Amino acid sequence: MSQTFFRYFHDLFKQPNHSDSQVFQLVELKYDRVYILYTFLIHFSTYFLLILPPFFSFIGDMLPFLLGITIARLVLLLQNYTKATKLGFIIFFSGFVSDGLLYAAVCFALTHAQSLENFYLSNAYLMAMSVPILLYSLRLNRLSCIYGGLYFIFFHLIYIYFIPANLVYSTSLLSRIFPIFIFTGSGLIGSVFILNKRKNISDLYKLSEERRYMQQELELAKKVQDALFPKDLKIPGIKYKYYRKNPNLIGGDFFDFVQLREGNVGVFLTDVAGHGISSAMVASIMKVLVSTIPYRFKLSPSKLLEYLDERLAKDLNKYHASAVYLFFDFIEKRLNIGNAGHPYLIHAPKEGTFVEVETDGAILGFNIRSPIVQEKLLNFASGDRFVIYTDGLIESVTSRGEELGAEGFLQILNKNRALTELYELENIILQELKLEFGIESFADDTMFLLLEVD
Repeated sequence: MSQTFFRYFHDLFKQPNHSDSQVFQLVELKYDRVYILYTFLIHFSTYFLLILPPFFSFIGDMLPFLLGITIARLVLLLQNYTKATKLGFIIFFSGFVSDGLLYAAVCFALTHAQSLENFYLSNAYLMAMSVPILLYSLRLNRLSCIYGGLYFIFFHLIYIYFIPANLVYSTSLLSRIFPIFIFTGSGLIGSVFILNKRKNISDLYKLSEERRYMQQELELAKKVQDALFPKDLKIPGIKYKYYRKNPNLIGGDFFDFVQLREGNVGVFLTDVAGHGISSAMVASIMKVLVSTIPYRFKLSPSKLLEYLDERLAKDLNKYHASAVYLFFDFIEKRLNIGNAGHPYLIHAPKEGTFVEVETDGAILGFNIRSPIVQEKLLNFASGDRFVIYTDGLIESVTSRGEELGAEGFLQILNKNRALTELYELENIILQELKLEFGIESFADDTMFLLLEVD
């Protein structure tokens, strides 16, 4: 408890660092204007003195005091509509004048209606002056409540001096000075409020700066990751279009083409578990692994995926991923498929229906079995289309509260299989997801790749 009090006392008088000072300067005027508005509204409560004993006996004498308070507060209120940037002096001067007039009104009433009852009533009214002191806690100046408490103590010492002698003899010293304890306590409590508010503002600003920095880093990481994706790359024998969306700018969905000798082509697509920075980094590592893998592995989906499984399990044992590798052999007109725990490949012969190609394989990163997949051969011809995608697409929830599922995706593809251009098919897929299924956005990393054999 004593350590906490010492910390607050230390923070009260220490100078803030340069960074915090700049932050407080940016928002201090806003808090001062809020204080001005509230103090103007609350000052009308002083007019209740006209209906309270003994003040109602001196209504005519009280009005000049109350009018002076109103003028002081009105002058302060007008500062809200000026371009003033330094309101501290005006706020304290207005408070000193208006609160001094209120003290003078109470003192005037007590000296003109001298009774023990009126003394204790006046003391009760004066202790209510802790409200204006606490009101200073709306500001950011860490000494606001201390200054307010000090000038109220000053007023009260003057008030004690003018207490009639007969009341001094009839009352105890404690009863006469007790409001001073109230003002002191209010000043300290209000100061704690201000210090906590300043700390919260400083912390929020630091969090905001960290968030801004992280956002810049994410945007840079997004540019780097975007550069890893094929852009306007001409692949002999294959036309393609792809769509990807990451809720966190970057994600763990990735694909790449592996161009081989004899004009053959490999297509690699992976979905690293999770989303965000870590999964994006793992996806980038997998791109490097696929690019640098021994050439003979690139000719065999099972060997390529088994190699990635071992590297993930050995070097990145906290991560796992699903992946699919398609090896297009344009000499034999055959497609060799390896699927490691990924959604099934979708195939449509030219002018035919889209259907799933069932394959068997285990997810990468766990060393579940060897070989990790069972390869599957499929003949293809010019005009055949293939679709591979990540599970973020089919796990999206429709307007009916159900997942889209592979069936829903197949429904969209077959409904629009007559479209001759891949970009048209891509656009209609996104349109149907939104209009037909009510999927406005994707909660997880989402990607689909459309392939067509020339």
